[in-house]
Amino acid sequence: MFYTEMNAEQRKVLTNATQVFEVMEHVRERDKNFLGTMHWKRISSREYLYRGYSGGRTKSLGRRCTRTEEIKSRYDEARAEHKARRAQLADQLRIHAGYIRINRLNRFPAVAAQVIRSFEKLGTPIKVIGTNALYAYEVLAGILFLPEFLSTDDLDLLMDSRQRLKIVSSLKTKTLLSVLKDADPGFRRITDSPYEFAAANRDGYRVDFITQEGKDIATPNEFYKSLPGDDLKPQGIGSLRWLVSAPSIQEVVFDQKGNPVRLPTVDPRAFAIHKQYVGTVERVRPIKAKKDLQQAQIVAQLLSSELAHMPLSEGILRLFPK
Repeated sequence: MFYTEMNAEQRKVLTNATQVFEVMEHVRERDKNFLGTMHWKRISSREYLYRGYSGGRTKSLGRRCTRTEEIKSRYDEARAEHKARRAQLADQLRIHAGYIRINRLNRFPAVAAQVIRSFEKLGTPIKVIGTNALYAYEVLAGILFLPEFLSTDDLDLLMDSRQRLKIVSSLKTKTLLSVLKDADPGFRRITDSPYEFAAANRDGYRVDFITQEGKDIATPNEFYKSLPGDDLKPQGIGSLRWLVSAPSIQEVVFDQKGNPVRLPTVDPRAFAIHKQYVGTVERVRPIKAKKDLQQAQIVAQLLSSELAHMPLSEGILRLFPK
């Protein structure tokens, strides 16, 4: 057997911690409503209510009167309530992190979680593929894979070249490498090549940026035109043109400190088919091919035994070549 089932206590702890995190996500969405300030400003002999925004931009809401005093009072009250609720939920998450660690559910690599959070903060669309996707599937199925099936010191981030404009605009003034440095300042390019697609931190943990290959393999993919010349460039891989079109799932997993992170990845049915294809058709090293085929097998078995509600439908099969 390649996994064990979560016991009743683990399922309860995981469910409770996830629910608190999901509430916190909704509360964080309201943060933007309270960015900046609301203050009185004296001009000549009169006071005016001003709303201050990031970047130094301000907007007058009118001279001081009953109406503007009520506006400020409601704003201050709502802001204080929001701040108190956020702090209370943060305390709850810290408590739940302890329960997660005690029940050994703190399984996702901490540095990978930080990288995902950094891109999530910017709204950059990514998908985690490769071995790290298994952490989402075990939560989905309520099981725990044995450690030998999960050990990995790298993170594969899939970026759909069809979304390159959204990806580039979300980065604003940042680069892919600088976002990695936000997660861990120790990240450095693997090589100085202008085609470099990977970086590693001081511990050797590696992040690879990959994308689907275009029809003409001799032509650089669209990211080469859209990203700065000194930035990392997602590497094009032929078989990923099927995987980028596959359905996506997101599961809340917990890093080694017990903190939650939402893990975006591909549907496990697409994962199994893709790994089977890569392990049998693409020309890869035997040691990697055996790993790919093993992962295809265990996810296929998981679909059969624990995820029977996710049948291998014609819609999934159509994404891949016969």
